[in-house]
Amino acid sequence: MNELKKQTKKEIETRTKETINNINTEDGLKKEMSYRKKSYKGSFELQRLKFINYLNKKKFEEIQKQNAFIDEVNKAENFKGDFVITIEWTKSRMWGLNPKAHTSEGFESRNIGGWGYCKLSTATAEALNSDLRILKLLFKAKNKYLKNNPKTTKSTSDINREILGYGSGYNMIPSFEGGVGVSSHERILKKLGLEMKNLSSTKTTDVYLIKKRKVE
Repeated sequence: MNELKKQTKKEIETRTKETINNINTEDGLKKEMSYRKKSYKGSFELQRLKFINYLNKKKFEEIQKQNAFIDEVNKAENFKGDFVITIEWTKSRMWGLNPKAHTSEGFESRNIGGWGYCKLSTATAEALNSDLRILKLLFKAKNKYLKNNPKTTKSTSDINREILGYGSGYNMIPSFEGGVGVSSHERILKKLGLEMKNLSSTKTTDVYLIKKRKVE
């Protein structure tokens, strides 16, 4: 996963540089510090210097965190068997029916409320992102692309959509997005050599099975 680590580091460094470029004025500094709930005393230059030190510290911490996560996923066992997602729907006075995902590996998502987006795929996204074996397939596909296309000028989201499909995230580290429709997750899994089947669907539950696709 060296290429994924390398490009993730570059992404974090670029984001930090963009923030630093935005704090060359007092208004810019106040805006960026307010966004991160930071406050310093002293002159503009002193506050700017302290904030840059803070940004560089957070940059290092984020790089270390993402590297550790990539290593954790890479060390996960390969996907061999079945993975079951059970969605339970409960009534909410404010939000109607809210889904909560449970997986055969013991994961339980939050209770997902709100209006105006696909709550079902938000639940399945949380379930899929909880399984390191499935994430490992995502990461390996992305790492392979980066290794074979070191000079690509495509955006991260364009790369994700090209090799994995719509709903695979906007960051260098891919993931399953919520609110994109379960069919998007099905297509991503298909590209990874898996299939997602709806085993049952009632007013209160939906059950999905993810397993390896049969080679035709």
